[in-house]
Amino acid sequence: MHDPMVEAFTIRRPWPEVRKLTRAYKTTFRGVFWRFAGHEFYWPALVTVWHVEPDGKDAGTVCKPSTWRKHPHHWRIRFHPWQQFRRWAFTRCTWCGGKSRKGDYVNTGYGWEPDREPARWWQSERGLFHGDCISVDHAHHTCVCSLAEGGPWANGSASGDPYGACATCGGFRRMSTGTHADYEVHLVTTTLMQGIPRGERDAAVMAEVKRLWREHRQNEGTAA
Repeated sequence: MHDPMVEAFTIRRPWPEVRKLTRAYKTTFRGVFWRFAGHEFYWPALVTVWHVEPDGKDAGTVCKPSTWRKHPHHWRIRFHPWQQFRRWAFTRCTWCGGKSRKGDYVNTGYGWEPDREPARWWQSERGLFHGDCISVDHAHHTCVCSLAEGGPWANGSASGDPYGACATCGGFRRMSTGTHADYEVHLVTTTLMQGIPRGERDAAVMAEVKRLWREHRQNEGTAA
């Protein structure tokens, strides 16, 4: 995947987040996660410094990893408390337009987009979704044509690319990975999400989608 950005280093917050454990755990001290005295301690990032490869090249193709810390002119610095405030105050979900709130964050996207203009600090960040909303958005762009004999696709693509857009529905087609049963569940759950009108959310539908995938994985585990 083409991406010129890579994390160079992180500065952790000097005070941890503390959560009381509901059951006994072995005392452990692993990096930024500690467990002892019936509590879990986590030191979240305060500042993350990203190295941006010159001229939009893939990370590591121009500057070697050993030099990333020495290239402040290539850094992009993210101050997480500010980022969290900005998302709370300004960022809106690309699918539903909803706000980013605790337990329902707008922090998921499709990855780095080189042609996307950065938003001003007082504007919503572009291309971010709630976790369930990005699944629904993806479903609305996905082919759900039935399985065809001898292959995972019912129809060819206009371009001839086996993984291109479907020539019938125009949706993107899932790569032929996994089992036939995997693809059948994919078809059913994607069709369910396509039934959610554009710009809307449906907790009941998403609960059913999760249930179907959960049961499918349980059945596969039993069969194995």
